[in-house]
Amino acid sequence: MNYHSSPRQLRLLFLILVTLCLLALILRSRKSFDRSPTASSSVLHVGNGVEPQSLDPQTVDGKPESNILLALFEGLTTPDPETAEPRPGIASSWRISPDGLRYTFDLREGLRWSNGDPFEAKDFVYSLRRALAPKLGNPWVSFYFAVRNAKAYFEKKIDNFQEVGIRAINDLTLEIILEHPVSYFLELLAHYSWAPVHQDTIEKFGEIDERDTRWTRPGNMVCNGPFMLKKWENGNRITVVKNPYYWGKDEVALDEINFYPVSDTATEERMYASDELDITSKTHVSKIARYQEKGELSLNPHIGCAWIAINCTRKPFDDVRIRKALALAINREEIGKVRGVGKGLESYGVVPPGILHYKQQKPFFHEDVQEARRLLAEAGYPEGRGFPKTEIIYSLSDENRLIFEALQAMWKQNLGIHFELVAQEWKVYISILSHHDFVLSRHCWVGDYNDPTTMLDIFRSDHASNFPGWSSAKYDSLLHQAESVVNEEKRIKLLQEAERVFVEEMPSVPVYWTHSAHLVSPRVKGWYPNTMDMHPWKYVSKKPRVRK
Repeated sequence: MNYHSSPRQLRLLFLILVTLCLLALILRSRKSFDRSPTASSSVLHVGNGVEPQSLDPQTVDGKPESNILLALFEGLTTPDPETAEPRPGIASSWRISPDGLRYTFDLREGLRWSNGDPFEAKDFVYSLRRALAPKLGNPWVSFYFAVRNAKAYFEKKIDNFQEVGIRAINDLTLEIILEHPVSYFLELLAHYSWAPVHQDTIEKFGEIDERDTRWTRPGNMVCNGPFMLKKWENGNRITVVKNPYYWGKDEVALDEINFYPVSDTATEERMYASDELDITSKTHVSKIARYQEKGELSLNPHIGCAWIAINCTRKPFDDVRIRKALALAINREEIGKVRGVGKGLESYGVVPPGILHYKQQKPFFHEDVQEARRLLAEAGYPEGRGFPKTEIIYSLSDENRLIFEALQAMWKQNLGIHFELVAQEWKVYISILSHHDFVLSRHCWVGDYNDPTTMLDIFRSDHASNFPGWSSAKYDSLLHQAESVVNEEKRIKLLQEAERVFVEEMPSVPVYWTHSAHLVSPRVKGWYPNTMDMHPWKYVSKKPRVRK
């Protein structure tokens, strides 16, 4: 058998190999292009910080989730893009009774779910029934307790849901009756926890009170917001597209939004510089001043506080002297420098500046290293000797690492105590907090509505986000009294007294008021800084690129 090829055969083989190589290059470049964000002016690319836990509005409680839920769902009211104050959402109007207890909402005509099903007032009634199901474990369940008998139903003191103060008068009219007047109720309704859910979809994939079913996955989810879920590529991106059944679809400028779970600030900034991102979730602390000069940084204080949560059930942190010593030994101005924001955001309490109707009180305490050392010695640990080995948990990010390294150094220098730092991915960190499986941990809370109770309520004994496990009958009583007071001045005084009780007990150590620091492309319009750091996507647009 002849194994030698002729020159003609060799030329043919060479041509085939060249053709195959060219095809491979074409396919490779196409695949690379498919992975890259499109530069279309109708597609927005947003850094979301981390992978969301879920997209169920009644089981999540984080900022990364809320960003996406603002696109997928809409409540009776919706936040104003500039002020975050409540605007009409799927309710076109409402009436409030003179005693402030009865709210009657008129739904817009022709409302539909994203699968085309009619949207009716009874859908809200079902959604509240699900939200109050104890087995669901809704972290926002206290939000609904303003509704008559909602708390009694949740605590199984009554078992007939028809006794709860919500009913569909007809297909387009919803009535909600409150236990007591709530001055911020319309703002509360704009929060994503009040978003309606689609009954048939919930029950297709599980029971009404079942968590983490597949109803929130692409192809399954039915929602009612300006966008609907198209893709969820774990660790890569979540894509939402314009909802053709949304009542205000003609006013929605974007066709698509991509949310990227990028926890590394440097990676986000590189993506922004290469036009892969239009908005970042944060900005590296060392570059804040530089971006401010370029005019691309949206830096704004917002309603939020960062504490060191202390598990008050663990020794020796059940001793208030230990907790106060930690608080007094922090140089908060130095923390401001580490964060790149300078002075002015040092926290000495619970309620931050910018809250409506609330006059912020003078600092309850000041840094005092000598007093901190005295308290520590009095508690049995002079100069930190004999203090047990303790970990501090925080969510993984460059800024958090720098802040906690600074705190670690301060407590070592000022108190002689060494804390081990443990950084965790977002989902793990949230799980640790929720299960109280920590001794010390970062605890950051951003307000969900513009009232002091948005900050104070989370430290109630029965609140799902009371991660320290702290319980104070006096604190709870003051907040309870404030609920039933109609006079706003008297209500605020009770809330101020509650804040003083918190600082006396120090279940969490206040460190700094929060701020937002986003890089925002000049091409993005309709995205405004506000004290709530809430940005409803239906108002956002993106200008076409100017070709040079």
